[in-house]
Amino acid sequence: MNPAEDVTPVRAVVVGGGYCGSRVAYQLDSMFDVTYIDTKNFFELTNDIIPIIANPWEEGKSEEACRRMMILHRYYLKRTNVLTGKVDGVDDKQVYLKDGRSVPYDLLMVTVGEKKSFPFSTKQRTISGRVQELRHFNEFLQTCNKVAVVGGGPVGVSLAQDLAAARPELDVHLYHSHDELLPSLPGVCRRYALDKLRSNENLTVHLNNRVTEVSGYGGDGKRIDPPAERTPSFWGKLLGWNHSQEDSFIPGGAGPTKYNLTFDRVQYAAREQQSIISQVFLGRKPEVINDGEVVGSGSAEGFDYVFSLSGDTARPVVASGNKPNILKDHETPDGHYRTSTLLQLFNRPNIFVAGRCTNFPITKGYGSSDIQARTLFRELTSIISNPTAAFLHSRDGLQLYRMKVPRLHVRLGVGDGVGCTPWSGGMTAGPAVLEFHQDRNYLIKEFQRPVFYKQQNQSKIKLKIDQWLAHEITDITDFSHC
Repeated sequence: MNPAEDVTPVRAVVVGGGYCGSRVAYQLDSMFDVTYIDTKNFFELTNDIIPIIANPWEEGKSEEACRRMMILHRYYLKRTNVLTGKVDGVDDKQVYLKDGRSVPYDLLMVTVGEKKSFPFSTKQRTISGRVQELRHFNEFLQTCNKVAVVGGGPVGVSLAQDLAAARPELDVHLYHSHDELLPSLPGVCRRYALDKLRSNENLTVHLNNRVTEVSGYGGDGKRIDPPAERTPSFWGKLLGWNHSQEDSFIPGGAGPTKYNLTFDRVQYAAREQQSIISQVFLGRKPEVINDGEVVGSGSAEGFDYVFSLSGDTARPVVASGNKPNILKDHETPDGHYRTSTLLQLFNRPNIFVAGRCTNFPITKGYGSSDIQARTLFRELTSIISNPTAAFLHSRDGLQLYRMKVPRLHVRLGVGDGVGCTPWSGGMTAGPAVLEFHQDRNYLIKEFQRPVFYKQQNQSKIKLKIDQWLAHEITDITDFSHC
């Protein structure tokens, strides 16, 4: 044994179990002593839930499809210490968990993501529990006659199409507050998706309808109000109950059995068509010039279930009691974290924030999270591999102008879809489906077929990171996107 190489490895803590957190932990597994904190012990490809809940449950086949989109953290992380728990505070030296444990760190990666509505989020901690939860929800949908999908983004459009195509007896209603679906995609994709949805006889698309309230009623016809002790998020205020509880969707449970919608009809002032020359010299301007003028209101009754997909809400770290939370000072008013293009918090270069919880003005999804995870890995690798003084250059950070064109794919049933990438532009039908499968395989290939790697020289890594932390040198504090 060489005492010179017998050093304490750099302690890196990753908080958050979404795609970005799993990707960061996987990339840093051979470099640091990584601790991965998640509320569940598995990684889940969230958007793959759509065909599972839309199609009627088949014994064996559906459960196998569920387990293909869920991978134990232990499977693709060889050396990382995986902790199942909820973060309850952060200070300069350690992360506190709800159950009383604390985890010390030298580097902290915050990838808490955003809060999603049920069934795209879960409180189940194991794969078997999650599979049973999805099965119960699928069986509940078989008893429904009329459902509403609120939100015409990628998830809402894909879910509405799958529900209408797989369940012809189900009356599906899609509500969207703008005059076109999929606002992040090019016009050809938006028009194609709208035509695809309208081709279903049992699917009604309600454009320019901004849902303002969702009220639930029990079997006796009385309105069910939200519990007074809970502080709901944006959609929690509208829905008024917690859809992650099983009794909210099991017939005869404590949750509502019927839902009513209240919405405003809005009208947008369109901008005149911009010429190609104007776009080249002045840049592309928004297609609408106001936030929508309310021209009326309306309501709809008798829904058996309402999917709230109008947008995810921020999920920052919240400390209870007297526990410290140094991340609180870096939150924006909407709950996201204000970070530089180097993914660092202001005056805290050893704390990085990546994924959907950042306030970058970009389209959020798997594509943007993947770029941020790879950017973070490249920055830390440059610190370790730099033969001279260790510091980060602005060129090592995130280039926001390169992410104006989103990397986004939307599934529209079996063998159809729309999408957009920086290298291909807008795509529909066959090309979009091919790109969708290629992109999906790229995003999850490390989790399904992990690569066995050799652990790096810990003494060298420790020396370079300690030098960098001692100097805290960085040549950029670019918060201009805030």
